[in-house]
Amino acid sequence: MRLYLDVPYREKEQAKALGAKWNPRVKKWYADTPPEEFVRFSKWILGDWEEVIIALHELFIIEGQRKCWKCKKNTRIVGLGIGGFVQIFDDGDGPQCDIVGNIIRTREGVAKEEVHLAWADEEEMIPPGLLRYLKENYSVKTGYSRKAGKTYANHCDCCGAIQGNWNVFNEPDSPLSSNLMWPDRDELENRMKKLKIKGIAIDDAIMVDWSMGFSPFDDAYMEYGQYEEIALRDGLSDEGVSYEELYSD
Repeated sequence: MRLYLDVPYREKEQAKALGAKWNPRVKKWYADTPPEEFVRFSKWILGDWEEVIIALHELFIIEGQRKCWKCKKNTRIVGLGIGGFVQIFDDGDGPQCDIVGNIIRTREGVAKEEVHLAWADEEEMIPPGLLRYLKENYSVKTGYSRKAGKTYANHCDCCGAIQGNWNVFNEPDSPLSSNLMWPDRDELENRMKKLKIKGIAIDDAIMVDWSMGFSPFDDAYMEYGQYEEIALRDGLSDEGVSYEELYSD
């Protein structure tokens, strides 16, 4: 699986010696290895970060509804989602690799990925192809919140009021959250059945700088949610989008 790297020109021979390849169209070096070998290229993955999440196979858009705090009308809200991923990190003993497959089996016996709710507070953190889809289909944009300041967030479909990221993504009573304060499987099923889970297959591994939550009930998105595979725009397949397509303007 390909993973594109941030390799400075002066280090290209070092990356090449480890097996990195050059894509002249994208003008970037990439590793073309099984995910468990990504750690060999940690120098160009981690940079100054202590850990990096690398999405595998699929990205997700999670769509729900909530009542706007201002106009009291129902409005759509969306979050991002990550399924299987690789975590590259340095705990002080050198670069390490942890692969989280997150494959679940639904009641119908179908193997699907577990999904973790995620978000990004800045537009620059979202691949341009995905950002374009969000802006064209939902009321999401950069706005101003008294609590969070300037932030990328959902806005009401009806009155345009910003819907705070903390309330949408961190509160247990958020319609998008699988992390119920008092877990009840029937309540969880009813909440998840109202969600639309849009899967975006990816041909390349993608590094994501997103805030990501974990819940013991993250299997419920794919177990009960209304799942569909989507293409980010006309002309792109819903069977897999490449790094080049995802990062094209």
